[in-house]
Amino acid sequence: MATALFIVKASITPDQEDAFNEWYSREHSPQLLEYHGAVSARRYKTIMGDDTYQYMAVYEFESEETFRAFMESDHFAKLKADYEDAFGGVSERSRSAYVQVWP
Repeated sequence: MATALFIVKASITPDQEDAFNEWYSREHSPQLLEYHGAVSARRYKTIMGDDTYQYMAVYEFESEETFRAFMESDHFAKLKADYEDAFGGVSERSRSAYVQVWP
């Protein structure tokens, strides 16, 4: 069974950056990991390149099927709503997903 990666890139206004990082690392990512089949979570800050987003979160799911179920779940709906409530007006984001093809 191939793993799936869920990538969320985000930009945040400078005045909200500290609060964003605190919330994302202490609340948002750990809450995502409560979903059965979510394997890991990591966050990154850009240091090079032309990307318009400053931050990237990478979530690993045990399979494509698990990821697709997560996307349809109430759990994901709540995570999106919480994000919008906390930072929707001061952040832009992009989502993508990948399934492992090798090895």
